Amino acid sequence: MAFCTNCGAKVDDGVKFCTSCGQALAPEAAAGEAAASQQEAEEQPKPAGQQAQQIQESVQQGVQQGVEFLNQVAKNVADVTEEMDPADIEKNKTMGGLAYILFFLPMISCPDSKYAHFHANQGLLLLILVVAANVVSRMLYAVLRGGLRGFASLLSSVLFLAVAAIAVIGLINGFTGKAKELPVIGKYRLLK
Repeated sequence: MAFCTNCGAKVDDGVKFCTSCGQALAPEAAAGEAAASQQEAEEQPKPAGQQAQQIQESVQQGVQQGVEFLNQVAKNVADVTEEMDPADIEKNKTMGGLAYILFFLPMISCPDSKYAHFHANQGLLLLILVVAANVVSRMLYAVLRGGLRGFASLLSSVLFLAVAAIAVIGLINGFTGKAKELPVIGKYRLLK
């Protein structure tokens, strides 16, 4: 079975003219050469500009999916601000923010503050995440060899950017008087 090069209709083998449009058909050898040259053209590498454009589109799509994922994660965090005393929040906003730098500071300076303890717990979780990310990065770098070390470095960079983003979210929440859990890790309670 062959196809007409003019209209694309199916044509029986050995027929010299298309039954649909009347186009003269190439002999089998010519059709085979045409198919081979078509396949070679498809296998040829794309021009650098076209490859760069495809890479750029892939990166943009990946970034867009990442932003959508982060927005979804941010929407799914618990906000317990309503459960806390507004006077306690107003008095201890600074300690709430500083908890992400030194998690134990709010426990020492304002031991009776529910708001400060909430952020001290979040700060401790962030510290554990930073240590875990560091250990994973170092292990990957030690285990992987050659060109894969570049992959380990890239993965480490992405991991630390994610941790930095979570830290910034915590700082903003602490200093602005919001008692929102950190994305991904905030639901755990280590400090009472």
